[in-house]
This record gives sequence, structure tokens and C-alpha cells, in this order.
Amino acid sequence: MSGFGPFGEVRMTTLPSTVQERIPLPATPGPTSDGGAGVSVGDILGILKRRMVMLVLLSMLFGGMGVGAFFLAYIKFPTYRAEAWVECINYKPQEAQQLAQEALRKDEHERFINSEAGRMKNPEVLNAVLKTPEVRATSWYRNTKETERYLELEEDLGSSPIRDTNFVRVAINCRNMKDPAIIVDQVVKQYLDLIQTQAKDDYRDKLNSAKDQESRLSAELTEKLDQIRNFQASLPPGASLDRPGLQFEQLRVLNEQVAALKLQTDQLEGMSQLYNSPGGPGVTPEDQLQVEAHPNVQEMSSRLILLHQQLEIMLEDFGPAHRDVKQIQTAVNATTRELDDFRDAELERVLNYRSEQMRTAFLNSSHALMLAQDERSAAEAKQMDLDRKLNTLRMLYDEQESLKTEREDKLGFIRELERVVAGKRTIEVNIARRAQDPLERSSPSLVMLPAAIVLGVLLATGIVFLLEFTDTSVRTPQDVVRHLSVALLGTVPEIDDEEIPIEAAETAMRDAPHSMIAEAFRTIRTNLQFSAPADRQRSIMITSPKPEDGKTTIAVNLATAVAQSGRRVLLIDANFRRPALDGIFSLPNESGLSNILVGDSTFESCVHQTGIGNLDVLLTGPVPPNPAERLASPQLDEMLSAAIAKYDQVILDVPPVLLANDAVVLATKVDGAILVCRAKENSRGIARRACELLTHVNAHLFGAILNAAQTRRGGYFREQMSTFYDYKPEEILAEKAKHALPAKKKKRGKKEEDRDGDHPDDLGGEDDLPVDEEQNT
Repeated sequence: MSGFGPFGEVRMTTLPSTVQERIPLPATPGPTSDGGAGVSVGDILGILKRRMVMLVLLSMLFGGMGVGAFFLAYIKFPTYRAEAWVECINYKPQEAQQLAQEALRKDEHERFINSEAGRMKNPEVLNAVLKTPEVRATSWYRNTKETERYLELEEDLGSSPIRDTNFVRVAINCRNMKDPAIIVDQVVKQYLDLIQTQAKDDYRDKLNSAKDQESRLSAELTEKLDQIRNFQASLPPGASLDRPGLQFEQLRVLNEQVAALKLQTDQLEGMSQLYNSPGGPGVTPEDQLQVEAHPNVQEMSSRLILLHQQLEIMLEDFGPAHRDVKQIQTAVNATTRELDDFRDAELERVLNYRSEQMRTAFLNSSHALMLAQDERSAAEAKQMDLDRKLNTLRMLYDEQESLKTEREDKLGFIRELERVVAGKRTIEVNIARRAQDPLERSSPSLVMLPAAIVLGVLLATGIVFLLEFTDTSVRTPQDVVRHLSVALLGTVPEIDDEEIPIEAAETAMRDAPHSMIAEAFRTIRTNLQFSAPADRQRSIMITSPKPEDGKTTIAVNLATAVAQSGRRVLLIDANFRRPALDGIFSLPNESGLSNILVGDSTFESCVHQTGIGNLDVLLTGPVPPNPAERLASPQLDEMLSAAIAKYDQVILDVPPVLLANDAVVLATKVDGAILVCRAKENSRGIARRACELLTHVNAHLFGAILNAAQTRRGGYFREQMSTFYDYKPEEILAEKAKHALPAKKKKRGKKEEDRDGDHPDDLGGEDDLPVDEEQNT
């Protein structure tokens, strides 16, 4: 099946290209800012192993510097320390506190001790100390400049409270062994002389302030009593806090009256609306009786009865056709109509009278309700005014009680202050421990020696990790998986680290099939076979981010490894920029891929045999002036179809993906690509850019190969190479010993000189092994 790439060219494949097969990536701890995984404990241990030489040297350097600085200070700049303990007891009276201030009293003792510790460094104390003859006779005084003595004494003198005690520690460090005890004793002495005088003055000021406050409270209390008397005079008669007055009973009666009037008004309003409605309330029997009782109705009813009696008599005598009978009949009909009309008019008058009565009653009730509501509102206003006055009176009483309590507390505080001022002591200060001449130096302490060593090791470790994390090159298999997010097909060790001498890296599989490098290519071949079904890896291109990454070496040895497995392989040199296969296989480059693309030669006539079973090669031929356009032509698709039909696998060696567009064009025409990264040479950004260019054109990236991985301290290859040949037959071991030439040792020695022994360009530590084992499985 064939598909179309992003440039319109035909892309050769055998199955749908929507399926992307990859070797499963190993699980990583988590993402980082550069798209890789987080650093695990295994990574940290691997860094320490790889950088062990640098770590030891830097630790020795910084640790030695720290030890040297310690002994220099220990011999040339020792200091001696003397300290004294002073006990401070406070006789200060405790002023009454409010509930919100009770929490502050818990810290009062600590604040007192801290204040006395600060008072030890009072300028009056320090200036008095500097004037004493004992301090003037010390070497500290003689060796310190006059302008700097006070500042240096204030800076060197330490005064701090001892936790949960009444003691204050006073200490100082001096260069002379005799000086610190003298200075500390004089500081304590001058402090004792100063503290009593200052404390007495402080308490006298507090006593005067307390008396002023008590006088103010007395005046406020008198004023408050006058306010209470005046306010009570303004209350209604009989009203007090216990008797709020008669307004409550009056409000109750008014509320009942308003409720009854409201009910009555609502009923009358309903009846009035009923009489005023179109249908009306209907005619009641009472209305009928009132209409019938009207004199006119009775007179017309009596006349109508007489007419009916006369009509009956005349009907019997004369018959219905008589003229007189007809006259009487006409009179009966007229009287009947007159009676009905009068009854209707009278009934309407009665109903209108009833409606007017209801309306009048409703208006009277509404007026009475309004008057009752106004009276109730006035009573409520009076009651609210009385409540406000009573609340104000209650507040005045509360303020009076508060002032009384505050005045009584202040009087008690004044009595305590008078007792203290009249006494001999306000603060008791005792020397709990006098300063003694030091028996040994106080600094530098011997504890600082291991601390300097530890600090040197930590500093060296920090530098090691700084160098490690600032190195952005791809060096280990973990870097490939973590930062490129592609499968790792395998790792090829540096050829100079191989135990068996190999003349050319390009033909390592042919020249040294039992070497460690040959085994690495067999591992890559196996991992490639399991990366996708065979039908989906018929055509593979091998590229790299930059030149000199070893992609041609990988292509030749991988093709050889696949051919040795029994599959027919065609190796195509598609690098028109720098052809190399003709020199590796010593073949003439007269005709090749370029001739096929322009139609000068056929595919079969340009293929060469390499002398390696199952492996043929197609060279570039003459370099065309437009390689990218030729590679994008349909002739390349036809050539790939012919090659896939004849060979089991076609491997193309193409230019670097970041150097020319040829690799991007070819990536759209093959089943997949392999990216070769050279350890220590390719940066992570360059390698990621190469992967992005390939994935941007929907290229199937089988994985990456780490080339030229060097054996370093803590690396997997160092241990593997030392044990790899122990599992080989005796004849191979003898061949290894036979080929261990002095030239090889000389070359390796030069390589080790050029390479930093603790550089992290190996394959990591023991944490690399699971990656390789998983891929081999």
C-alpha cells in the first residue's frame, strides 16, 4: 500500500501508516520543565558514582581549606570567655487588669527579665565601666582605639535571660585570658549601682501618675451622680427601672380596640360591596313585607280584589262577550300593572336605603378605626421614648459602677506604690555566679573542625550537581528516554574502550564479530525486530542531528547484523552531501542512486555486492546539483518498490536531519526512521529539534541509538566489558590476549588523558542496566 507525504510524494509502506509501533518507554518518575522525567534516587547515586573523582578532590580541597582556616584561627586568634549570672526579682505592684488584659500578665515576668538584660547594656552602665581603673588596666582597653571602645564593648558584651528563671547571663569574649572576668564584674557592679536609683525614680513617677488618675476618676464619678439625679427628675411620675409605667396596660386595651374595629370594618366593607354589586344581595322576606305594608300597595290590592269580585259576578250574569265585562277586565289589567310597578319601585327604594345604611356604617367604622390607630401610635411613641430614657438611665448606673470599681482598684495600686517608694528596695538584684578567669579558650571550638569538613563535602557535592545539571548534552540512555521521549533501541560503546582492537568502526561487525561492539549491534537488531511487525519495517532510514555523529557506522554495522541473521539486506547510500559507502566497501562510485533517479541506469545494474553474505549496497553515484528535488521525485518511489520486492529489508544512510532537507523528504517515503545521537556531542535541544522535524512530517520514528558511549566510573559498560569476555570460549580469550597490542594501550592512555576521569559521559550507573535488560527481553 502507498500513501502521500506532506510534499505530495508517494510514501511506500506495506500496511496502513496510521499505526505507530514503538518499543514501550520505561516508566519515569514525572515530568520536568524540559520535557524529561524527574530525578530519582538512582539518578542521584549514578551522578555521585560518575563524579566520584571530582567529588573526592573537591571535598579534599574545600575540607582542607576549612581545616586550615580552623587551625589558623585556633593558634593565631583564640578568644576566652567569662560570664556571670545575675538574679533579678521584681517588687513592682501589680495593677488591676481587665479580663482582656489577663493574657498579658503571663508574659510580664519574661518582659521584666528581658528589660533587665537590655539594661545591662545601658549607655550609662557602659560609659561607667570604661571609666573604672580595673577596665583601663586590661589589655583589651589598651589594644582598642579610643573612638571604638564603646562600640566594641557594646557589640562584644552579651546579656541574655536564662529561660524560665530570674537569671540574666552577662558574658564577653576577649583575646587575653584575664580580661573577660574583669570586664564582666565591672559591668555587673555598675548595673547594680544604677538599677536602684532608676527604679525608685520610675516608681515615683508612676505614683504621681496614679494619683492624678484617681483624682480624675473621683471627678468623673461625682459628675455621673449628678447626671443620674437630673435624668431621674425628667422621667414620668411613677416610672423607674423596676416600674416602667402605665403605658403597657393602655397599649393592651388600645390593641384590643383596634382589632375589634378592624374586624367590624372588614365586615361592613364586605356588605357594602355586596349591595353595590350588579346582582345585589337579593330580595329578602323582610323586604317583601316592608313593601306590602306600604299604604298605596294595600289600597291598590284592595281595589284589585273588588274588581276581581265584580268581574266574576258579571261573567256569571252577562258572559265574557258583554261590553261591561270587557270594561271591568280592562280595569283589572290596568290595576295589576300599576300595582306591580309600584311594588318594584318601592322594593328598589328599600334596597337603596339598605345599601346607603351599610355604606354609612362602613365609613363610621373606618373613621373610628383610624382614630383608634392614631391613639395607639401615640401611646407606642410615648412607650418608646420611656424605654429610651430607661435604657439611658441603666447605662448611667453601669458607668457609675465601672467608675467606682476602677477608682477602688486605682486606690489599691496607689497604696502599693506608696509602700514600695517608702521601702528600701524596688528591685532585688543578686549576683548568683561571679565571673571566673577562663581555663581554656572558647573559640574556635573543636566542634567547628568536623563542621568545616562537612561543609567542604557539601560544597563539593553542590558543585558536582551544578556541573551535572548544567551539562545539557545527551550522555546516557536515560537522557535519550527522558528528554527525547523516544524508545532506546540500543547503545554502542566507544571503540577506543573496546578490549579487542578494531581497525575501523564501520566494519566492526565484519572484522570483530565476537567483540562487545558487535554484541551491541546484535542487541539493536533484536530490539528493532520487536519494535514493529516485519512488514512495517521493510524500508528504514538512519539519520542523526549533526555530522560526525556516526550514523554511517551505525547503518553499515546494523545492515551487517541483519544480513548475518539470514535476511537479505540492501544498504543504500542516500547521502549526496557526503557519500561514504564507496570508501568503506572499496567500490567504484561511477553509477548509483542518482543514475536511477534520472533514468540513466536500471536498479539491478547499480546494485553492488559487498562480500558479506545477504548484504548488497547501492551507492550514490554522481552527485546531482539538486539532491532534495531528486529524492522527492516519483523515480525514488519506484526504486524503493523494486528494492522492497527483492530484499527483506532496505536501509538508507541519509544526511543529518538538521543539516539538509533530504532526511525530511526521505522520512515521508520509508516505513520508519532511526535517530543516532552521539554521546556528549549532541545537546538535548538539538536532539529534540531533530525529533520534532521528523514527527512534523508524520515520520514513524522507531527509536534512537546512543553512539560512542564511553566507559566511566559508575557506568554500566565498565563492569560489562570486564565480565563480557569471561563468558567467551577459551580461543576467543586467547585471541583477545594476542591482539592486546602496546599501540592499543598507548592510544587508550592518550584517550584517558584527554578525557576527564569523573566526567558523566558514560551510560549512568547501575540504573542503566534495567533499561538494557528490558529491551533485550
